[in-house]
Amino acid sequence: MLLVPYREAMLQIEEADVLLFRGEGLISWLIKRYSNGVHSHAGMAHWDDDDLQCVEFREFQGGRAVSMKSQVETHPNNIDVFKAADYIEFDNTGYRLTKDVRNEITDVMGSITGLPYGWTNFWKIGKHYLPFCRLAEQNIKDDDPTNVFVCSTAVVYAYRQAYLDPVPYLADSAVTPADLARSCLFEYKFTIQKDW
Repeated sequence: MLLVPYREAMLQIEEADVLLFRGEGLISWLIKRYSNGVHSHAGMAHWDDDDLQCVEFREFQGGRAVSMKSQVETHPNNIDVFKAADYIEFDNTGYRLTKDVRNEITDVMGSITGLPYGWTNFWKIGKHYLPFCRLAEQNIKDDDPTNVFVCSTAVVYAYRQAYLDPVPYLADSAVTPADLARSCLFEYKFTIQKDW
């Protein structure tokens, strides 16, 4: 883990960077345990002029944009920054993550803020980890659009709409924070350190 002080991290965080949280508490523990990862929450970096924000879907809150500094205050040394590849070649086609594409991604993410937290989707993801339920057919298609989001499903949806699918062969509605951390599209860069 590479700890970077908040003031220095602000200079390195770009629009649409993925923010993965290593949360604490019972719900976070369950999410990490059942998704076989170390992350329990996902958000996205957005610059509103000189104000760095975290756009996220939070349980009991829904889709919202909050100050990044307040997130670091609440989750000191537990927010990992992942950057998407600047260029991907796929089927002889190149995809470049330009500033305009980054803005498109956060525009999609911003367009779904204000929606309520998708508890039905949360339980739908969770049931696939229960005995016998996990034997049921898994949804791998993204052709069934949804307006019911949890943190990680919103992030993958925004990326897929404007750039590339971070977790191919897995429906947006089934993506967990651990899936984002394992995605070939994203690379861990650093962890934000509280420096005040």
